[in-house]
Amino acid sequence: PYGAAGVITGAAVTVVSYGGFETVVSLSAEANNSKRDVPLAIGLSFGLTTVIYVSVTLAIVYLAPWYSLDEGTGIPGSLEAHDLTIPKHIIIGAIMMASASLVLCTLTTLARGLMVLSEDGLIFKCLSCVAECTKVPIAATVTAAGITIVFTLAFSYEILIHLVSGGALLTFAAVCYCLIVISYTRTTKPVTESSRLIENEVLPSEAESTTSSLDLEETAGYIQHQEWKVVFWMASFWKLLAVAIILFYWPTGWNFWHVRVPLMVLLGLINISILSYIKFNYYIQPQIDPGFVCPGIPFVPAMGITLNLALFSALDLLAHLMTVAYFAVGFVIYFGYGYFHSRITLRKQKEMEINFNNETQEMRME
Repeated sequence: PYGAAGVITGAAVTVVSYGGFETVVSLSAEANNSKRDVPLAIGLSFGLTTVIYVSVTLAIVYLAPWYSLDEGTGIPGSLEAHDLTIPKHIIIGAIMMASASLVLCTLTTLARGLMVLSEDGLIFKCLSCVAECTKVPIAATVTAAGITIVFTLAFSYEILIHLVSGGALLTFAAVCYCLIVISYTRTTKPVTESSRLIENEVLPSEAESTTSSLDLEETAGYIQHQEWKVVFWMASFWKLLAVAIILFYWPTGWNFWHVRVPLMVLLGLINISILSYIKFNYYIQPQIDPGFVCPGIPFVPAMGITLNLALFSALDLLAHLMTVAYFAVGFVIYFGYGYFHSRITLRKQKEMEINFNNETQEMRME
């Protein structure tokens, strides 16, 4: 009844209900066979969630017309309108258990995320402490519980839903963006099994150079610092995509079909040209025994960026402001602490010190 805009807004809000697969990914290190179990669990969580939502929606529409539903009561209100008292209490209990399950999933994902960030040096090292008896990240779990309690006390349930949905959508878009950037590297050295999300694509003419040459010198198809060139092109793609989405959603006096649609089509063609330029001018890093392979790089991740940003733009202004606010807090933590204490930065500093000492020793010997 609310048209395409209502469908998109509803899809953006219900993203929080699909957060179970993120918990599955965060616990992949504890799976016995992650290559088999994780994709299966993600597929099952997506499928079950979709079936449940569609079934509940059909049941509600059958019980009462959409215009008679109360936003405050929802499903229990529609059941009470038909004197279905026992099913109403069952649904209320199920909603409470679902809310508790959502909180537990959020705690698990946040705690594991804090632990991994702490191990990489991006946040305080104390959060990576693990209990000896249970092997559970105690400090990270307690911190995650404290953050959850503060947000629960400070904001209403509706605001939290929009906040979590907005954060999830932007996070998914960032993951797709990073997948494209890290796929193109300046080195010809194959990556190890720890990097399992990059498409194994090597041109036949470069097969020998990618396996035999392990230095960082410039070779055919592998340009020094080419990942930063990909960052530039993907940033251009992101900006043009954002402009196209704003043209679609932003209220304006421009004629939709005669002005805005042609502009969006033009920007879309430019974005396709950017992706094609990346595809045919930069080569994807080879891998040793890749696990999961993302097909169609950079087009499939770019489609993910487009869909996630489109859904994020359908949220209300408050969700946008709050999402940007806590992303800003994350940037402050990263550039204020993580950038200077990360394992990569410390390793580079150590390598620079070793090189400096070697050069100093050579100069003394001369």
